[in-house]
Amino acid sequence: MLLKLNRIKSLGVFADYTWNVQLPPFARYNVFYGENGTGKTTFSRLLDCLKAGVHDEYPALEYKIESQSGDVVHGQPAARKIRVFNADYIQRNIGQLEENLKPILVIGAENKAVAEALASEQLEELKRLAVIAAANKNIEVLQTGRGKIFTEIAKTISEASSGNTTRTYRKNNAEQAFSKLSAPKTLSDDQLQSHRTTIHQEVMEKINWPTELQIKFHDLEMPLVDAGKSIKDIAAKLCERSAVSDAIARLAENPEIASWVERGHALHKKLNLHECEFCRQAVPAERWKQLDAHFSTADQELKEEIENGLVDVEALKQIILSLTLPDRLALYSDFRSQFDAAKIKFIAMSDIALAALSAIAAKLTLKLSSRSAPISFESDIDLQQMEMAWADVAAVINGHNEKTASFDEAKELARSQIELHYLTSIQGSVAEFDSQIEDEKEKIGAVKEGDDAKGVISLAALQNSISEKKAQLSNAHKAGQQLTQLLHTFLGRDELVFQSEADGYRVYRNGKLAKRLSEGERTAIAFIYFIVQLSEQDFSLGEGIVVIDDPVSSLDAGSTYQAFAFLKNAVKDAKQVFLLTHNFSFLRLMLNWLESVKKADRQFYMLVCQSGSTGRHSSLVSLDRALIDHPTEYHFLFKTLATFQGDGTIAGCYHIPNVTRKVLETFLDFHVPGRKSLYAKLSVVVFDENKKTAIYKFANDLSHFTGQGFEPGLVQESQKNTAYLLEMIKELAPQHYQGMMSATQTQ
Repeated sequence: MLLKLNRIKSLGVFADYTWNVQLPPFARYNVFYGENGTGKTTFSRLLDCLKAGVHDEYPALEYKIESQSGDVVHGQPAARKIRVFNADYIQRNIGQLEENLKPILVIGAENKAVAEALASEQLEELKRLAVIAAANKNIEVLQTGRGKIFTEIAKTISEASSGNTTRTYRKNNAEQAFSKLSAPKTLSDDQLQSHRTTIHQEVMEKINWPTELQIKFHDLEMPLVDAGKSIKDIAAKLCERSAVSDAIARLAENPEIASWVERGHALHKKLNLHECEFCRQAVPAERWKQLDAHFSTADQELKEEIENGLVDVEALKQIILSLTLPDRLALYSDFRSQFDAAKIKFIAMSDIALAALSAIAAKLTLKLSSRSAPISFESDIDLQQMEMAWADVAAVINGHNEKTASFDEAKELARSQIELHYLTSIQGSVAEFDSQIEDEKEKIGAVKEGDDAKGVISLAALQNSISEKKAQLSNAHKAGQQLTQLLHTFLGRDELVFQSEADGYRVYRNGKLAKRLSEGERTAIAFIYFIVQLSEQDFSLGEGIVVIDDPVSSLDAGSTYQAFAFLKNAVKDAKQVFLLTHNFSFLRLMLNWLESVKKADRQFYMLVCQSGSTGRHSSLVSLDRALIDHPTEYHFLFKTLATFQGDGTIAGCYHIPNVTRKVLETFLDFHVPGRKSLYAKLSVVVFDENKKTAIYKFANDLSHFTGQGFEPGLVQESQKNTAYLLEMIKELAPQHYQGMMSATQTQ
């Protein structure tokens, strides 16, 4: 038997319930009384879900119930079978009676062996279904976790691969792309940043830039390296040459003097001067002859070639100095660092080239003053490195131009690479979830497929066997007759009958399919159907638990006694019974019945619901003695008012206006008999007029739904008007007042 509800979490008004240690454990017969909204149906749902260990409407439900055979916890089916009658049962089995009621299988004594085999197979089916349910729940949790990975990575990819703040990439995009992932790839930080930059860039202009370093030299288009080689070769040859002449030793030995004399000699001859402009002396004829010989025609030709060589060197230097590179800001930002490096290299190579040309120019200048004899030429120039540096710059610019030419493609490539990078990063996590999901699917597969080698049949075969055994044991027609007889007895009329059909029962009224059944008729049909099901072949009443929640909620007063009689006879042999009601008359019937049962086999409880800062919460307490010891609800309500002490909160006194109105109405019914209204009855009562007005306003106005907010004066008014009402009862009916105070043990 079930003994205690040690813990309940996430179940409606039982959001965080723990058992009160002062509360006695459950007995064989357990009665629960509570107003509507206190959690009776929720409590019955808890007991109903013990069959499977889970409840579809409360996925986060947790519970721990103490029983004689051990704890019953969520996720595991209870060992003992349970049958529950509540609003869910009515809707699930009766609904609007648009479909057949499923057949009730009544066992015959001759089929006991088949029934035992059926019970064993049904237990096996229940175990397998529990494994499948648990595995499916685990799969759902794992798939949720797996989905969160894709949700988070989709956010990251969307932020990294979008050029705007609009969310364009979502979980389904990530999952679809991941399923097609064939070549995982992780980017370096630099690569990732480069792709991010590309996505956020705007298209830039193409830069017109020659790939090869071609220059115009001697009116010819040629590579720079060829021009450099030409100058080097010419300079080397000029330095090797010497002019044939009768050299004047002093001039040959002193190039600077020779250069000075050469310019003066040329100037004097040009101006036809025969007198030295420096010393104003006539130059001897022999001296003119010596100078003419020294500065011969061949010498002048060599001089001219050297001077031309110097012009070429300077021209090439100017060409190199004129080579300018584009502004780095004209390139995409992801090319600028490469451009900067190539530019530095090009400038360095240009400086080296200019230095080499300057060295050649120095050699030619020296040769210009030393034409009479060869001079050594050790200068070198190789413009290949400069051309390579130019090519590096050109390659960067070419990349920029290609990006401009295929800008949309470049962005798309960047997006795809970013997506690939981040999807690759979650491979391990997704694989772990996939592995666990596959393990759960294998569990389901093993349960469904069975194991031929071990003699374990498949779930489908097991269910077929169960259906065959049920068919073998079924006596649906007999059960239909029993249902009809009980319904006639219950309602006291015979126009409704259960008619057995191929796949269950249909309810007929006067030979026609019943339609527009009243709530009372639907409740009666459901209750009768439930009672007959207690004798079904797959439920042993003597070993089972029966839970019945308010079977009289839609019945008239006359049917209440019939319902009680049916209930009493139906559950008297059950292993354990839980009976719940909000109807005081029905409660009295059950209490009177159980007076004849041993005290150890019965327990009476109340469900009490209170509002707090976190919402409404129900708890289980012992049934108030006033409800047990006295025949009317009036005793309990009178005691509630007589013992009321407000705690200063609205929640603590929220029920008092309703209780006050019930006590006032009941008292005036016998003190002022008749069909007058509450106001009219109170008007003829001789009592303080101000206090009467206060009592009426309090009981009438605050006990009805207004749609407004909480009345702020409720706390003070509750204590005051409770005292006024008790004072009025004491003054008008002192003997009644003293009797009630004594009966409810209130001093």
